[in-house]
Amino acid sequence: MRPILILTKNLLAEQKLQEDLQHLNYEVFCSINMLTQLRNKPNYFQIVQSYQAIIFSETLTNQEVKKLLIFAEPEDSLLIRKFIHEPSTTEKTELTEMGLDTWIYQGQSLDILREHLVKNLIRFQENEDNDHFISSPKVSSPQSLEEFQSRLTKRELSTFKCLLSSEGGLVSRESLCNYLWKSEPNNSRLTQISVLIKRLKAKLKGAGFQDDLIETVWGYGYRMSPKLLEFYNYETAE
Repeated sequence: MRPILILTKNLLAEQKLQEDLQHLNYEVFCSINMLTQLRNKPNYFQIVQSYQAIIFSETLTNQEVKKLLIFAEPEDSLLIRKFIHEPSTTEKTELTEMGLDTWIYQGQSLDILREHLVKNLIRFQENEDNDHFISSPKVSSPQSLEEFQSRLTKRELSTFKCLLSSEGGLVSRESLCNYLWKSEPNNSRLTQISVLIKRLKAKLKGAGFQDDLIETVWGYGYRMSPKLLEFYNYETAE
């Protein structure tokens, strides 16, 4: 079982959580230094693939978390936000928009923390268990358009449809921002778009597509692969 990583600005603030996680038999690594490395060298996120969960401390601002999430791979690790108190409905909605998977807070009983982690970590532990079997790699067939879209969140679906309907699959960040929020882009919206695109890429891979079918066009926006456009346009025409 891979360890859990806590990214924080203050090690003392995480002492109770670290003890609780260790009590539940999780290996835990709590680091200020790695937080600094990830800020300065985004390619360091390759390192955190060895952790089954990343906990973003309440000592980090939402803006700091958003910048880090641009480089995180949601299919590799469970992304958790830590609060001092139980988050409000508004805060939970914002977490989803940021691309975080779930949340925990100080004062949770050990029983609740245990069951919450087991429920959310199970998909990563199943993947690890499957790695122990020696077998021929299974190549899955791409899902139908309807099936794939049914697995997307509302915001992911809107992003996918914008790419799918754009000319040549190419769309600017400004156009995508206007399509999703009916507003001009700002740092917060651009961060959310980056997270949405990363989640779409992960779900496309899970749907049976092995290639990177959404390309980042630096300084402009995003392009959907002609291969993917052809696949889904053919299916729609049938």
